[in-house]
Amino acid sequence: MDAVDFVIPHMGRPEMLVATLDSIFAQNCPERIATITVVTKNESRLPVSRHEKLTIIQVPGAATISEQRNIGVAAGRAPLIAFLDADIRLAGDWLETCTALLAEKSGRVLVSAMQKSSDNAGRVERLRTALSNVSLDKPVQFLPGRNLLVTRSAHDKVGGFPEHLQTCEDYVYTEKLSRLGELYYTSQTYYVHLGEDRTLRQTFTKEIWRSESNLSSISGRTLPLREWPSILLPVWMLLGLVVTVLGFYSQTAFLIGLIMLLLPILLYGGRLYVQQSNHEPLHFLVLFYSVYFVARAAGTVKGARLLLRRNLTE
Repeated sequence: MDAVDFVIPHMGRPEMLVATLDSIFAQNCPERIATITVVTKNESRLPVSRHEKLTIIQVPGAATISEQRNIGVAAGRAPLIAFLDADIRLAGDWLETCTALLAEKSGRVLVSAMQKSSDNAGRVERLRTALSNVSLDKPVQFLPGRNLLVTRSAHDKVGGFPEHLQTCEDYVYTEKLSRLGELYYTSQTYYVHLGEDRTLRQTFTKEIWRSESNLSSISGRTLPLREWPSILLPVWMLLGLVVTVLGFYSQTAFLIGLIMLLLPILLYGGRLYVQQSNHEPLHFLVLFYSVYFVARAAGTVKGARLLLRRNLTE
């Protein structure tokens, strides 16, 4: 089996980074680990144990997480690269299973493992886990960047991660990889997202941040069909809100606006409700998607303002 370079971008919450590293050291095939590179924006020393394969690179001036990942890739030479977030815990067989699946099929360029909820997970964490696991044991078009095992040759062909994006960089990166070969999302092993949203308040705050680069991520590429909803739905929700407000002067406008707001919430909630991975009641799904779509709309507006300001200053 080919050796693997692990690359972990980091900023803040060092205790979760320690848990991530411990899960790498505990893999049942440690001989396949070539290097582990943590690229951190912290200027102070990280409270991690020394290890012969571990390197800490401090880049406090790095602009984006993509830049951190690309710096980490350049520090290694192994034919396979494992991109991990700094707040996940891998199953003990993650490396063995993912490397075997990557080699199993010609043309497969990336393997990612499913998410598993923590032992004390609440409703929001369980729901976000269910959302992550909607499409399992099949090829997909894009994936979040929490745990990705990719061939170095494919990484080099797509030019690495897009360093101009603050968020959405993993979806842009993996969508480009999908044009080269198969991205496989497996249930044969798993990871636990230690930093997963645990409350609706956290979801609201993080989704605003996550959607700030929605419009920026469109530039310079052809948008696949599956990405259009994430771009258009925030705009749809904003239009629905405007029409609803106009409804103070027209009952018809109010009803149209209300339907516009409720339609995506009910459609997405209903779609998840029938999924095998979901165990939450429909009323909670409706509440979650209400928070989710409002936050995405707010983040898209914020991102549009930042993009306009940047274009005016250039």
